[in-house]
Amino acid sequence: MRYFVCLFLFQFLFASSAFEVKYQPILTTQMAQAMLNKAYESAKKSGFSVSITIVDKSGQTLAMVRDENAGVHTVRASYKKAYTAVSQKRESATILEGMNKGQIPQDIRFLDENFSVMPGGVPIVIKGVVVGGIGVGGAHLDDDVRIAKSGLSVIDDIK
Repeated sequence: MRYFVCLFLFQFLFASSAFEVKYQPILTTQMAQAMLNKAYESAKKSGFSVSITIVDKSGQTLAMVRDENAGVHTVRASYKKAYTAVSQKRESATILEGMNKGQIPQDIRFLDENFSVMPGGVPIVIKGVVVGGIGVGGAHLDDDVRIAKSGLSVIDDIK
C-alpha cells in the first residue's frame, strides 16, 4: 500500500505537466561592465568624480568603480541607489517625489538599511523585465540620474 501511495505522490508532484519553465533575461557581468564604462565616461566628460555601482536582480554587486577623487560616502551611496532601484523596480527619484507628494509613506526610508531615496538609482530593464539597478553617487542629484541613464544606453539594442 505504501508503495502505491509513494508512486502516486511521485507522479503527482514530479511527473505533472502543470509546471512551466520560465525564461527571463539576465544581466551579465559583461553587460554590467559595458554599462559601467559608459556611465563613467559620461561622468568624466561632465567633470564629475563619482562612484557607480551596478547590481543584479537580487541586489548583489556585479560591477563597481570609484573615481580616485570621489568622496568616501559615494561608494555606499551608489550601492544604495542601485539596490533601491532594483528592489522597488523604479527610479529612486520617483520614490522621493512620491514621498514629497504624500503618495508614498515617509517611513519607506527605513524599509531596509540598503535603501536610499536620493536621486541617482535607475532600474535596468531588458525586454520588460527588471534585471538589475545602476546607482551613481558624487555628482549633483540630477546629474547622478543622467549619468546612470547614460550607462543604460549600452543595452538599448537588446530591448
